[in-house]
Amino acid sequence: MWIVLARRLLAVPPLLLVISFLTYALLGVSPGDYFAQKEQDQKYSFHRVMELRAKVGKVARVPDARRAEVMPTFTVGQRRYEYTAQGALLRDGNPCDPKLEQAQIKRFEKDGTRWSVSEEGALYRWVGFGEGYLRWLWNAVRLDLGESFSQERDVLAVMGERIWATLLLEIVALTIAWGLAIPLGVWSGVRPNSTLDHICGAIAYVSLSVPGVFLSLLALLFALATGWFPIGDMRSLDYERLGPVEKVLDVAHHMILPSAVIGVTSIAIYMRQMRGQMVEAMSSDYVRTARAKGLSTRAVQFRHALRNAINPLVTMFGFSLAALLGGSFLVELIFNWPGLAQITTSAVISKDEPLVMASVLFSALLLVAGNVVADMLLAIVDPRIRAA
Repeated sequence: MWIVLARRLLAVPPLLLVISFLTYALLGVSPGDYFAQKEQDQKYSFHRVMELRAKVGKVARVPDARRAEVMPTFTVGQRRYEYTAQGALLRDGNPCDPKLEQAQIKRFEKDGTRWSVSEEGALYRWVGFGEGYLRWLWNAVRLDLGESFSQERDVLAVMGERIWATLLLEIVALTIAWGLAIPLGVWSGVRPNSTLDHICGAIAYVSLSVPGVFLSLLALLFALATGWFPIGDMRSLDYERLGPVEKVLDVAHHMILPSAVIGVTSIAIYMRQMRGQMVEAMSSDYVRTARAKGLSTRAVQFRHALRNAINPLVTMFGFSLAALLGGSFLVELIFNWPGLAQITTSAVISKDEPLVMASVLFSALLLVAGNVVADMLLAIVDPRIRAA
């Protein structure tokens, strides 16, 4: 058991390394970036945008006193530029205004490296993919995931405000999904082809067929028509004036519809898996032997068949966490739930790289944590794993 757990934990760093590298690479090859939008905004000068890029490590500013040393001369088009020892820009040997030369020197290449000169003559070197990723990785190892471009705050602080809301919704949805899937799967598995089995099959069919988005919209229409549930958000407007117990009930009231939608759309695969395992277990030799010994039906079904049939579902538990996280994103957006979906979606659209990287890493960590928990639960229910 402990060897399996140790192997799982040792596989975490390489897994996160590969995921972070691929995510960083995909963000790098996609066109444009967050700061390109700032360049189109008249409120921001190119010099200011480059300062923002330098702040987050996208470019490296050359110190004014070292401009002549780093970039003594460079040619763009038919024009020859150089820096004096004092850091002033010359064109063809004559002083020039960097603001008037922006069409030429705003972006240029020299010896395979991209450079930029701002309106104030500041010289910037664009950081390449490899250097940029290594910088991010070094900071991430020290638990510094950078600053969000769009929110101008530490990424961990931004995510810390939203993670607990998403986790709360996921835990409740997971409880609903497994709380319904296992009993229904067991009941239909011990009585195959019965009326109850057909009803459970219809429930699974609906769960697989109806998209979560459509079910979310139906839930909103139901809430609007009946007035039984709040529409959107996680708290009421008067939340701060409520007492401790009333605050818990208020959040629970807001959580009913989104958690139910996520849970209901996820029960089919677990229920059908549970049914298939129970049907197979009930026809196995050890169950027939237990019946021959005179054990009660309840003991046969739950002490012998269920304990062996549930092992594959325990293994699926780790994947269910990540699957629910992915499936909940659209539901969170529709219900305006203040979780990770909102900030992640806006981060992807605006190409807020630090926030996107942090969100992807969190999803990967959730998958790994789910697998570790699944291994522990499997060891609890299966003595053969404990003995390994």
